[in-house]
Order: sequence, then structure tokens, then C-alpha cells
Amino acid sequence: MNRIIDIISVASEHLGEKGFENARLEVEQMLGSVLGLSRIDLYMAFDRPLTDDELDRFRSMYRRRLAHEPLQYVIGSTGFRELDVKTDRRALIPRPETELLVELAVKHLRDCASPLVADIGTGSGIIALSVAYEVDGVRVVAVDISDEALRLAGQNAVKAGVEDRIRFVRGNMLEGLEGEGPFDAILSNPPYVRSGDIDRLQPEISRYEPRIALDGGGNGMDCLMVIARNAHRYMKTGGLLLLECSHDQADQVAGELESCGHYSGVDSATDLAGKKRVVRAFSVR
Repeated sequence: MNRIIDIISVASEHLGEKGFENARLEVEQMLGSVLGLSRIDLYMAFDRPLTDDELDRFRSMYRRRLAHEPLQYVIGSTGFRELDVKTDRRALIPRPETELLVELAVKHLRDCASPLVADIGTGSGIIALSVAYEVDGVRVVAVDISDEALRLAGQNAVKAGVEDRIRFVRGNMLEGLEGEGPFDAILSNPPYVRSGDIDRLQPEISRYEPRIALDGGGNGMDCLMVIARNAHRYMKTGGLLLLECSHDQADQVAGELESCGHYSGVDSATDLAGKKRVVRAFSVR
């Protein structure tokens, strides 16, 4: 039995028995990817049989997901705000939490004339891409230490049609900005997981996502502190600094920004769960 409805029924039950919370939805997304159909179109074609090639491709995806490879890697793409981007093991999967950072950035930058923005640790490029896509006249310098991540981000920039507004630079955090700026905004979702916690994370993260993009050092604060202490050197007066972090790091990051004397208006923005996720500050040079 290889009809769409049969595959959804059997695969969903099996995936659910293995502890996957959204088994049916994930099966439908994998099938939709194989067949080039939306979820609604799948429902309209329940009795359609799969060809041998389609069935083989679904089985390959299913085995990968059963091994806890993230669904976004298995399918090869994910949505983020107004964009759909390519996802694979070269970079972290874009998270909904990062949409808060982008929302704050876009709101600020739309009031700037021809803004210049830096994205530190660009990964898949999602922050740089979103800003370039949503803000007229913006130019973005996107920095990452990983050549593989930069290649993925470049592919995503072409897919989004914003490659002419973003320059990708290989560099270690702010070192990639030498000779650049001053910037109207510096944005970053840097590594902020404690080194000792990574292997205890869910297998979708610990086994598959790049460790270099997760590891924030012993206390998870290494990259956050480097950016907080030095970003002002590359910013215009009144420029916006946005740092994504864990909810239990936000107060420490904000405290560092307040004590160093180079920022004003330091505060934290909360996500939909009411947790502090993005620390915001304005450069006073």
C-alpha cells in the first residue's frame, strides 16, 4: 500500500511511537517536500499512489528523521519571517526567537537613511537576509568564521534576491569588521551555549548542528562579552546594538553594556513566552 493516506497513517504512527511529538505533521511535511505539494494539496490527493522513486526518496528522508536529524535539514529548507531559506549542516537552523531581533532591527533601520549594518556570526545568513529584504537602501556586512557557513549564506542571498546588498566576510566576530563602518547597527546571534551543556541538548542539536555555532565557552558568555565590550568601536553615535542570548544571560549582558560606559538605553526585549531574549543598547562612542 503506497497511497499518500497509507504512508501518512503508518509512518505517523511509527514516528509517534518513537517519541516524536509532531509525528503526523512531520510526515506530511516530508511527503510534501518529496511530491512538491502543500499540506492542503496532500489532503486533496490522499488516494494518489507514490512512484517507486518517490517512495525511495520519502524512505530516505524518514530514516534520517528517525535518527533525529532535524526536520529542517531533512527537508532542506525552513521559513523565517518573509523568507524561505536553504538549511543544512553547515549552519544553525534559524529559530523563531531570532525573529524578535530582526523585528527590532528593522523597526530601527527604517528610520535611517541608507543604513549600514553588520551581522556578526551570520551562519545561514538569516539576519542579514531579512534586514536586506525588508529595509530599503540598506547595505549589510555579514561576518562568519566558517567558510562553509558563508557559502550557505551566499546561496541564500541569491535565493532571496538580495545578494547585491550583502557583502560576506570571513572573520572571527568583530575582527571581520576591521576597516569597515561606522555602522548604524550591529546585530548578532552569537554562540551562547555553555560548552559543558552541548552534549546534553536534544540530539537534533547536539548531533547535527555545528558545534562552533553553539559553543559560547565555559559559561556561554565568551562571544557575547567580546561583542558587548568592543562593538562601539565600529558604530555610529546612536547606532543600535542587538544581541540575542539565553534568558538567563540577558541581565549579565545588559550589566556589562551599562558598566562599560559606551552605551545608553540598555534594555532587554522579551519573547512570546515572556523571557528576555534580546539585549538592546545604543552607542555613545
